[in-house]
Amino acid sequence: MIRASGASAGGKLRLCLAALLCGASGLGLEVLVVALCGLTLGYGASAAVGLTVFLVGWSLGALLSGRLRRGSAWPLVVAGLTLASSAFLAPSILVQLGATAPAVATAWAVSILLLLLIALPQGVFLPQLAARWDLTRRGDLGLLLGSNLLGAASGAWFLGHQLPAVAGRGAASLVGGGLALLAALLGASVSSQGADREPRLAAAGPSEPADERELTPLTAGLILAVATGWLGTLEWLGLRLGVLWFGGMQPALTGVLIASMLALALGAWAGPRVLGPGERGRSGLVLAGLLGTSWWLLAPWALAQVAGAPLLVRALVLVGPTLLPFGAVVPVLHRDLQGESGARLGNLFAFEALGALVGLPISYLWLLPAVGLNGTLAAWALVAGVTGVALGGACRGARAGIALAAGGLAGAIGWVAQPLALSSPALSNPALELLEFVEDRNFAVAVVEDGVLGERTVMTDGFRAAGTGRDYAYMQALGHLPLLMHPAPERVAVLAFGTGTTAGSVSLHPEVEQLDVLELSAAVASQADWFTDVNHAVLEQRDRVRLRLGDGRRSLAAATGRYDVLTMEPLLPDSPFGVYLYTEEFYARARTSLAPGGLLCQWVPPHALEPNTFEAVVAAFTEAFPWSSVWVFGTQVVLLGGEKAPLLRTARFPDPASELGERLSALGLGTPAGLAARWVSSGATWEAPARRLTDLDPWVIFAPERGGLDRLGDLPINLELLRRRSERPPIEWLVGLPGDEAVRLQEALSILRSARIAWAAEERSARGGTGMEVLAPRSSEELLVEALALAPEDPEVRAFAEEVEFLDVLRAGVGALAGSETPNAAASAVRSLNRALSLRPERADVHWYMAAALERLGRPEAQEAAARARELCPQIARTPAGLRVASWR
Repeated sequence: MIRASGASAGGKLRLCLAALLCGASGLGLEVLVVALCGLTLGYGASAAVGLTVFLVGWSLGALLSGRLRRGSAWPLVVAGLTLASSAFLAPSILVQLGATAPAVATAWAVSILLLLLIALPQGVFLPQLAARWDLTRRGDLGLLLGSNLLGAASGAWFLGHQLPAVAGRGAASLVGGGLALLAALLGASVSSQGADREPRLAAAGPSEPADERELTPLTAGLILAVATGWLGTLEWLGLRLGVLWFGGMQPALTGVLIASMLALALGAWAGPRVLGPGERGRSGLVLAGLLGTSWWLLAPWALAQVAGAPLLVRALVLVGPTLLPFGAVVPVLHRDLQGESGARLGNLFAFEALGALVGLPISYLWLLPAVGLNGTLAAWALVAGVTGVALGGACRGARAGIALAAGGLAGAIGWVAQPLALSSPALSNPALELLEFVEDRNFAVAVVEDGVLGERTVMTDGFRAAGTGRDYAYMQALGHLPLLMHPAPERVAVLAFGTGTTAGSVSLHPEVEQLDVLELSAAVASQADWFTDVNHAVLEQRDRVRLRLGDGRRSLAAATGRYDVLTMEPLLPDSPFGVYLYTEEFYARARTSLAPGGLLCQWVPPHALEPNTFEAVVAAFTEAFPWSSVWVFGTQVVLLGGEKAPLLRTARFPDPASELGERLSALGLGTPAGLAARWVSSGATWEAPARRLTDLDPWVIFAPERGGLDRLGDLPINLELLRRRSERPPIEWLVGLPGDEAVRLQEALSILRSARIAWAAEERSARGGTGMEVLAPRSSEELLVEALALAPEDPEVRAFAEEVEFLDVLRAGVGALAGSETPNAAASAVRSLNRALSLRPERADVHWYMAAALERLGRPEAQEAAARARELCPQIARTPAGLRVASWR
């Protein structure tokens, strides 16, 4: 028979380029639009819902494309024009919806429609390109599909990360639409050579055994449906694991996404060649998928071997072996079906819609909250094994038994293995003793006891969200400051629960009649009992406290005029999800939730933000309110805003002998003068930055991650920015206060901040850093002495003096032990370490060093000190302090 042929070599090159460009446009626009859907769907659901809708829409577009006339250019051109138009409109519509907060049903309907307008035309491309690629029954589309997936990786990098960092998401979306149009024109320029006919074709591949049954479209479609649900779950869980291993910042997420697409592209190209045709190839797919899913059980070991490698390499190690087999699913199934190439592909993708519509929602809504990451992987492994048996056209006989056995084994191993989250670097830290671990659809939440730092901490996806240590005192101030400044704070909301420290502080004020706690994650709220010392069992006060689970922006949208005070400590402003609680549009929405005269209070971390980001975040807040102010507690910035400047009323301060009065005094807020001294400036001193922080352009999340000496420089630079803007508190606040107490305290705290700047610069210099000297013309020791002379009883001044002394005596003790093994050195170490223990008795590392010093002196108390260290930190010997002591022996 005469065999129909496909495109020429030049035509195939153009088709590969078209596939690459439409892949770049597709994933790039998906990343951009799904991120913006968080403004309308809420960040608890946007990723899973957005991915599901996108896959369904793409698959339906492919199904439609398979039934369109493939001998014409118009399907591709119309798809390109539709994408260009949708890419232009979708971002601005989603941002507008996010700002106006319509009814939930309206927001969801419009968001899903916009996702479909992006996804449907994207699905048109591949069947149309496949129809031009090869008309033979055994035509291999691996190269075409691989090009498409390689383009997707490029789109995730360029459109999803690089271009938004420079020009914003609006510009990136326009470029994505332009790439789609260019892909359409390139594809349409290649003749389909009769692709709209149903050719009678002979097999072009190797002959098949006589007993091998033909793969039916229904069987192939069901295989693809299962594989799609499985793959969608694995991609989503891969991003979750990427957050755990590499951190939750945008560069890490982009790296994992690019690695995923590269792995799928390699699988699409190599899989059909390695697996072979017929039942052998299809059964190989099942087994390869099971092996890939099991890879994550070995990934922690593999990642440890490449710990210092670039992010993309580590991301490939994490997700590459897992996703690689799934890239081969479509080309292998497509090759084993009969009929014209484009129609076969379109029919297959119809079942992909079914898998996306069922598989990922089941994992997101039910499996992950019920059985965690490991249980979800185990469930899909078992489903895959059963699929290999149930679908006889995929594999049968011995192969079916192997598939079922492998699926059961992989599922059992995944079920009993240690939770994957606990193998991540943050949670496998030997200083941590795990008290409780729970997962929900938003976070992997762990409560740990940190024996080295001497504090209990709640960790969300490996990030230290909140704890009980000295560094978290500002969380109490977040609760107390706005309530002391408001004349009658009866209805209060706290956004982000954490340990409940802020909500607990609010609950101590008797004026509060209703307290709403707005928290995204049920898993976080469920850990409240571990922190009753700081949250005062606030969630048990059911007569006036309500826990409202869900996205914070959506919760506030439904609370117009409800709150006298809204105080909040969300995720870091440079995190992909946290940033939308720091934009201009968010503050406009949050203001609508305030009653007349209401106040909004928010935390900003100057130690964790590079200076441009810090200035932009503060400016976005201060621009949003008619009156705003900047305060500093320790090293942490607290912003306060409202319709007009509140009065500082002496009557709002409780009796110093009461429980609330004592707690306020411990923070330096027990008197009006102490509170006024924490004021730094009005918001009027902060000018709008050259690039504003908005929902459409959250540029701060695209800044390169910094570490080492660069990160150490952020705090002194940001504190210096505050010092330059410092001004006296409003004069009306000072009327009636005794003498110049507030002015004296404020001066002392200003000097204290200069001491912190100098100390941070000295610490950085000790590690080899330069360039901070201009910020610290005087030594930290000299400045601290001056601050102590002005305000010797102020808690912040005393706390910093203790911190500096503790580090000095600890270093002296460790230095004596490391420098000499003589009895005199050991005795000197004991003296220094005794003082360190008097300042920080909760620290296991100090007890361990003391045990080493006493052991050198032959003192029997050494065993007691070592036992105390192990009690505080059972794995102290594996910590850096433990390894250091071991090296001395």
